[in-house]
Amino acid sequence: MKFNKFYFENYPIDTPFDENNPRYVMALEGVDEIIENVIKNEPYTLSVDEFENRELTNALLHIDVLKQKGNKLAMAVPFFVEQDAAILKELSKKVASSIANELIKNAGQLQKIIAKIENGYSADRNLYHLLCGYIFDGLMFEYLEEQQFITTSRVHKSGLDYLVILYQDADVLNEYSDMLLCSYNRLIVNGKGFVSFGDSNGKRKDFYRYMRLKELNQLNEQESKLMSYPKEGVIEKFVELVDGKEIDEEYLEIYEFFEYYKNGQITVPIYDEKAYKVADELYKCVLDITKTQIGDALSVIQDENRLLANLHGVEIKDIANEMYHLIFGEVNELLAQSGIVSNPVNLAGEGRYFKCFER
Repeated sequence: MKFNKFYFENYPIDTPFDENNPRYVMALEGVDEIIENVIKNEPYTLSVDEFENRELTNALLHIDVLKQKGNKLAMAVPFFVEQDAAILKELSKKVASSIANELIKNAGQLQKIIAKIENGYSADRNLYHLLCGYIFDGLMFEYLEEQQFITTSRVHKSGLDYLVILYQDADVLNEYSDMLLCSYNRLIVNGKGFVSFGDSNGKRKDFYRYMRLKELNQLNEQESKLMSYPKEGVIEKFVELVDGKEIDEEYLEIYEFFEYYKNGQITVPIYDEKAYKVADELYKCVLDITKTQIGDALSVIQDENRLLANLHGVEIKDIANEMYHLIFGEVNELLAQSGIVSNPVNLAGEGRYFKCFER
């Protein structure tokens, strides 16, 4: 059994890549086998001593992917296996359809608000970034945590703040883990930086993703060279480019590779403070339309005992965090199909996504 791993991180991207970092531990050989054994057995029946690789099992305990009681192990993070697929579909698709229908009915109001942004891009493209990404995968999390529906922060004994989510690598689940428009990647310094939003179905040509691939030594020589420049400098030089200043050719080469710049032109939307004031107005409108339905859907999870993660006693609010991802991912798909928001094309080996820049 193999697992796709996802992370909700609240720590700097340049955090040391060591035994405290969940990405480091979860990339070690043998992790999937240990997790599979814990899942296939009843919670709290196996001990560390029953695993051949005790050091790795203890590493999973250290990053709180596993937990123990009376020296017996159980899962500590949200995880979904094939038997959960029908339940996930039942819990997410119906409410997503209802929410999307309400937003479509109010499309005129959404478009009226977004039209206040004059950046040379269409309303549907701006809505894609600001509704699908900034609101649904950003501001809405803050509201849902305030209402105590979900967890967005979990500080571990290492001092790092993160959540880990696991999906079995199975066709029936890849629709949820890879195909939905709910992956928000941001390489930000001092409120400025490179952003992309889309699905997780491939190696996205994106600054954030390439930083992660660099950690795993999965870049070729050219890619490693491009990623060797300090991120602060790469971001500030792009701000200078936005402001019409001349910059060194080596930076233009980076932006061309990541397709933020081509033929002497910036090729992505730029969102500044004025644009985000409009986005905040849009958020208030969207919250009024959707908050009751989202809250009701997440409340149901409290009494949902069919998910295997619930039987392991995984924190309900952690599971609800991922369920909300599925809901808004489904909503985004429906909005893209309706034409209210742009629908990114699938790029071979990269998936579907659009880029922008925040300044």
